[in-house]
Amino acid sequence: MSSRFSANALTLQEAKETTGRIVRFLRTQTARIGARYLVLGMSGGLDSSVAAVLCSMAVGGRRTLAFHLTEADTLSQSNRRDAQEVAKSRSIQFKTLDITKLVQTAIELVGASGTSNIPIGNIKARLRSTILYYYANARNGIVVGTGDKSEIMLGYFTKHGDGASDIQPLADLYKTTLRDLARYLKLPARIYSKPSSPDLWPGQTAEGELGLPYEKLDLILWGLERWMQPSDISRELSVPLRLVEGLRKRWLRAEHKRRPPLTLKLGYRTPGQDLRIPYSLPD
Repeated sequence: MSSRFSANALTLQEAKETTGRIVRFLRTQTARIGARYLVLGMSGGLDSSVAAVLCSMAVGGRRTLAFHLTEADTLSQSNRRDAQEVAKSRSIQFKTLDITKLVQTAIELVGASGTSNIPIGNIKARLRSTILYYYANARNGIVVGTGDKSEIMLGYFTKHGDGASDIQPLADLYKTTLRDLARYLKLPARIYSKPSSPDLWPGQTAEGELGLPYEKLDLILWGLERWMQPSDISRELSVPLRLVEGLRKRWLRAEHKRRPPLTLKLGYRTPGQDLRIPYSLPD
């Protein structure tokens, strides 16, 4: 394998520097906005566990509000225990909420019973987001996204669901890089070793839906990010060309999920990139 495909792994020094940069980012944005709390969903998986620990390092555990939002289809006592253990180790404010009735009511209201997994799963993800934003609004907090670069590049998230947040501290780190960061942060091995899953329906796993392990997937995405030709990536990583081309198409087609709604330009400055105001710290 070509050495240029080795950029995902973190050395000990890189993990230390990355942790420091993320903690400073969280601390700076919290102060800039004037927020009291950092609010996030905590599933017991890799991404949310790393995000929760970093939030606690930035503002303290008492100012980190973590919610384990479970429901009947994806109830997992082991995931709840894992989330609870990490939260306790960092003195994070942790609460479990069973949203089964809320999900069932929403499904009945729109007549979604019996439809495929994806639209119902999206309902669940958006209801979770609604709850996180309620607590952020009620407690003067901001919602911290827990998505990683692998998921975001491929659009493997629900728009306005788990993709809804005010800041995204992990969005420029691949899944495999996050595993290195989890080891550096001394999270329990079972958390970064378990199969990643959005937990939207029984048996759902990220690698099962994406079609290959993250160790290989992230290397392909690393090459695509640098505009390498799919044929070159296929040859150097010894993976089928059709697989690389399929991932590239998925990445490009998911662009709408990574951008604010497209606005028709009619005035001098248009909401969106044209009307962004530089961030600055309060006096």
